[in-house]
Amino acid sequence: MSRIEACAPRRSNQGKVATMMAPVAIWFKAVSWAMAALLFGCVVLQLNDPDPARWMAIYGAGAIVSILLPVKKPVAALALLIGLISLAWAIYLIHSVWGLIAISDLSNKMSEKGGAVEVGREAGGLVIEGVWLMLAASYRGARA
Repeated sequence: MSRIEACAPRRSNQGKVATMMAPVAIWFKAVSWAMAALLFGCVVLQLNDPDPARWMAIYGAGAIVSILLPVKKPVAALALLIGLISLAWAIYLIHSVWGLIAISDLSNKMSEKGGAVEVGREAGGLVIEGVWLMLAASYRGARA
């Protein structure tokens, strides 16, 4: 076998080119499972929220997808979709509290600024989830 043949893509029995993709790295599995744990923690924290169902759904979906991403490549498309929904929702929430609170207010007591602080904190959670899922989907889509 010549050197050029050794570097060429291999062909399967049907004549299709078999893609050479890198496997999923151990660090990606660890980060995925850590983010799943974080997002499940967010689900639990929503139990005392006045409107828990929608928050539990979005954080729970992100957690489940984070668990499945390292082992099932097709889940990357779902992760991308959930990430886009999270970021769009975060942008909507940020727009609704823009000018009412400052970033420093997010660490203060909620009673000082009312419900706007809670909305700002939820928007922050959605940004974290959305950015994670979009980056993870991009990484996973390029791996075997």
